[in-house]
Amino acid sequence: LADRVIACRQPGQSMEIDLACNGVQITGWLPQVQPDGLLRWRPSLLSVAQGMQLWLEHLVYCASGGNGESRLFLRKDGEWRFPPLAAEQALHYLSQLIEGYREGMSAPLLVLPESGGAWLKTCYDAQNDAMLDDDSTLQKARTKFLQAYEGNMMVRGEGDDIWYQRLWRQLTPETMEAIVEQSQRFLLPLFRFNQS
Repeated sequence: LADRVIACRQPGQSMEIDLACNGVQITGWLPQVQPDGLLRWRPSLLSVAQGMQLWLEHLVYCASGGNGESRLFLRKDGEWRFPPLAAEQALHYLSQLIEGYREGMSAPLLVLPESGGAWLKTCYDAQNDAMLDDDSTLQKARTKFLQAYEGNMMVRGEGDDIWYQRLWRQLTPETMEAIVEQSQRFLLPLFRFNQS
């Protein structure tokens, strides 16, 4: 991990953010912006939640005029990497997330990054930019979803989260379908644009 970070690290500075997007004014600072984009690293394993955080920073960076790529390096050669986006395209995806935030203020959004991400990773065909929906793929995706949701002896599953448990006692097929639908809506761009 250290070697990859050292090879890519350049002096960075904070970038002031002042964006109008979907009726919301986004202000603040984006720290450690390098001339070639964003570089982040963590001594942890690959997770969709971390990819989502980088994706959000990347959208704000590109919508504010940034034209570099965004990278997150993780242990065991894990990596999220997003290419430069046009400002309009970044604002479009940022607007979708803001819309989801607004919806989530009145009803819980059933976006489980690891479980929903496991489903998407199985169903999304990056070469053809298409979601596979044949029975074999859907069965594999369901298995991967449940593995991430239930966990195992080494890794806690997302279903152990007490906040999710307050929303539903048991994972019903309807709840799983809603999670998959919301995950596809909000997480698919991560898999579509990830270049690692």
